[in-house]
Amino acid sequence: MRERPGHPTLFDHWDRIAARVAATRQAIEHEKKHGQGNRKHKGKRAAWSIDRQRLAEVQKVIHHRHGGACDTDDGPTYLRAAMPHLLRLYGGGDEGHDKICGWAAVWLPTMAQGDVSAAVEKAFRDDPPPLKADTLAGLLNMHRDERTALSLRTIGAVDQTSRERADERRRKDAAYRTEKRRQEGATPREQSAEQREPWKALGMSRRTYYRKLAAGTLPEAEKPVGTDPSAIVRSTYNSRQSSATASGLSVPGPAIKASPRQAVGADGPSPGARTRAVPAGHAVPLPLPQEGFQEHPDFFGSDDAWISLGSALDYAGGLMPPEVARAVRAAQRARSMTQEAVARHIGISRPQLANALRGRFGLSRSAASNLCAWLAAA
Repeated sequence: MRERPGHPTLFDHWDRIAARVAATRQAIEHEKKHGQGNRKHKGKRAAWSIDRQRLAEVQKVIHHRHGGACDTDDGPTYLRAAMPHLLRLYGGGDEGHDKICGWAAVWLPTMAQGDVSAAVEKAFRDDPPPLKADTLAGLLNMHRDERTALSLRTIGAVDQTSRERADERRRKDAAYRTEKRRQEGATPREQSAEQREPWKALGMSRRTYYRKLAAGTLPEAEKPVGTDPSAIVRSTYNSRQSSATASGLSVPGPAIKASPRQAVGADGPSPGARTRAVPAGHAVPLPLPQEGFQEHPDFFGSDDAWISLGSALDYAGGLMPPEVARAVRAAQRARSMTQEAVARHIGISRPQLANALRGRFGLSRSAASNLCAWLAAA
């Protein structure tokens, strides 16, 4: 055999395989010495490797299909499937050659020894890599039913892709976990989701569900267990009378702890109070003097800043006259209200009211009507 400089020879392949087998055996011996990889020592399992499992599964397929050793002409197919793993387990050289031929004599007795030796020599030269799961399934013509019956893990199926097998594993794992939770007494997730969000099962929104529940219009079968619709009443807090109302019963103390911030409402400053927008003509602020009020009274009691409500109540929309803007600001201070609260009573936003007071934009007829009603509210 002619050798070229730098070109690996057959002996180089054998040396690499022998070195790899020696390292594997050294690692196994180390695990056995420290209590790992030895079934007899402390109940530990034998050292696992993909080569051992693949070879064991090929042998399982041979035994299942032939009732023992292969008695047909399928021996070269099984030898091709097992050869890469036999090389990894037994290595090269004469020792590896004899062990591989011995394995073939046990599981492939109908195959001639010359054919086995030729296949081993060719594998020593080529050093073939292990076959993929789907490639090996096509070689062995493995189907899903047979794969499931034999509990194979490293051999695929010709009628099932790797993605489908992964999805099936996830479904089985989810079913196992569900059954485990059920045995432990946990509530199923589907039932728990229905209890947390019952409105989805009824085909309605959360707001509609609770509105109907509070009104008592839900059927008896759809009402949640242990819920009394009459008890769902918004608790209120009155700054003048410290009492909370819930389910029609008056109990001492506020129902909700007041926040430290000071919000100004229609009845003056109160902890945690919030103003709400009202329809046109239904403003309920504090009454103002019918004859008018002073905008900025000075120290000597001058009447130059006296404002009359009569001129302000004639405002019908558009750009706001200066006297109307002054009346609104004065009424806001007299009633101790914020600009946000005034805008809510009128039915507009705070920026709209601010621009209207500065004469940048005008108000619509409805907003002007609400403004006049708010000024003239008794």
